[in-house]
Amino acid sequence: MKKPILAAGILLSVLLAQALAPAQAQEGAPPLAAIVNLERVLEGKSTATVDAGSGLTLVIAAVDGNFRQDLTILADGRQVQKLAGGRFIACARLEAGPITYWAIAEFTGGAHCCGQFAFLARAAVGQPVRYLGQTMGYNGGPRDFPGSFLYRQGQLFFESFDNWFDYFHASHADCLLVNVPQSYYRLTPAALTIDNTLFKEVYLKEAAAVDQKIRQQATPQDGKAEAILRPGFSPGFEGMVFSNNLGQLLVKRTILYLYAREDQKAWDTFRRDVSRFYATSTWAPQLQQEILQTLRAHPY
Repeated sequence: MKKPILAAGILLSVLLAQALAPAQAQEGAPPLAAIVNLERVLEGKSTATVDAGSGLTLVIAAVDGNFRQDLTILADGRQVQKLAGGRFIACARLEAGPITYWAIAEFTGGAHCCGQFAFLARAAVGQPVRYLGQTMGYNGGPRDFPGSFLYRQGQLFFESFDNWFDYFHASHADCLLVNVPQSYYRLTPAALTIDNTLFKEVYLKEAAAVDQKIRQQATPQDGKAEAILRPGFSPGFEGMVFSNNLGQLLVKRTILYLYAREDQKAWDTFRRDVSRFYATSTWAPQLQQEILQTLRAHPY
């Protein structure tokens, strides 16, 4: 009887491994997206038509000279969406089981802006293509598609950045809060939704790295600054700027803890270190209120 029992045990192990394999794969990188480069399709032309695969067609037209473009998105011969853009860079098509997703990368232009992405989905073969919406623009050109898609607990996400704190009491050139923090958009055939709750460890790891930088900068040679903020180039609280980079790092760590849903730790460490590293805690309550108002205005 031992041999049949052993054989049954081996068979059970094999079946269990086969059952777990897809779930384990879904926690890693998803299938590679098929990418179409759009940067050169208008060379020498005012309009170009691009096959994005699986029944999706992109019609790109030059507007106002060489930079601005309009994008008309057609699916199965009907118009799904029209986007007035800066410059469209690439289109990625990703097959996730029966669902097909498309992501269109755009550089909006501007001195410090912006990479953003538009998404579409087809729930299954024979179903209509649906426009899901766009991500928030962040500083710099759009990131590459490889590595941007990922699975978490069987759900498909797209990694991007939030940029709500650029110019937060600092010029863009001096700001340490540009593209802070990473953000994650959950993709379904029906919606594009910011959902950072499954990425707690990402924010805690980054907060720990910022904490190390805080410790390195927390022993100034010329004594403590009076307060975390000082008068800037315009009057009032809105015109005040950080006294030093240490203050920006304290705010950065606070934001990361808030994204990790560690609210108590975020404010306890912020108040503790403002009191520890500055002569007074002036402006700390106002900064806390301003951070909270910013985050209440935007889903995170």
